[in-house]
Amino acid sequence: MKVLISIIVLVLLIGCSGGNELPFERSAITDYIEEKGYTIISYEGPSSSYELTKEKLTQLPYMMYWGLQSVDPADYIGKTINSEKFIVTKHPLANGKVDVYVYEVDGKPFGGTSYPHGDTADGGYWSLEGKTLEELQPKSFQEWRESWVVKYTDN
Repeated sequence: MKVLISIIVLVLLIGCSGGNELPFERSAITDYIEEKGYTIISYEGPSSSYELTKEKLTQLPYMMYWGLQSVDPADYIGKTINSEKFIVTKHPLANGKVDVYVYEVDGKPFGGTSYPHGDTADGGYWSLEGKTLEELQPKSFQEWRESWVVKYTDN
C-alpha cells in the first residue's frame, strides 16, 4: 500500500512540476525579450513553426507579421521560422500583460509580434515593440501592400 501511495505522489509531483519552463537553449530568446525592457511572466511554449516562402509572404496573416519586422524577409526565405510565446509586462502596448511571439531561426531571435493579453478582438497586428504597420512603413497601407505583393510574387 505504501508503494502505491508513493507512486501516486510521484506521478502527481511530476505532472505538476516543470510547467512551461523555458529550455536552457532558449536563453537567447529570454535575453532578447529582457533587453527590450519587458518582464517575462511566463513561457507559454512553441507557438508555430513553418518554412518561409515567397507565397506565404503574400498571404495573410504572414504578410502582416513580416511587414512588422525590422529585418528583410528575403534573408529568411527557405528557412524554418519558429515562434515562441511568452506573457510579459512592462510592454508599451498595454499597462497589463502582453502576449509576445518571438521569431527565431536556429536559436537566434530576430523579431516577433505582440498582442494585448486576453484581448479577443481579431484584426490587430503589432510589432514586438507594440507598433502598427502604419507606424513602421513609410507608405500608406494600400501602397505598401501593393509593392509588397509585387516584390514577393514570382513572375
